[in-house]
Amino acid sequence: MSKRPSLIGGLTLPGAEPTAPKPEAPADRAPLEAPAKPAGRRPRPETVHTSIYLPREVHRRLREIAFTRDVKVHDVIMEGIDAALQKHGHPSVEALKAGAKQSS
Repeated sequence: MSKRPSLIGGLTLPGAEPTAPKPEAPADRAPLEAPAKPAGRRPRPETVHTSIYLPREVHRRLREIAFTRDVKVHDVIMEGIDAALQKHGHPSVEALKAGAKQSS
């Protein structure tokens, strides 16, 4: 069974030349390999990626704070994580990062 054509695949921006649709690979051929990660990124085994779900208004306020202070939203969130760790009697984020570097 072939894929359905994309509705937005045929759209073009005003003034842009339309591009020819990409031919579909025959079913007997293996799918194309995924592109390699950008060369500028290095692996970070000491860092864990996580996601959080925020109410829209909370996200908007965090962005506002970050913009006002000329930092990233990540930096504002890390400040909150640091405050939560210290509130519950744990070392700061910086102390934990320094300890992890010494043990490796």
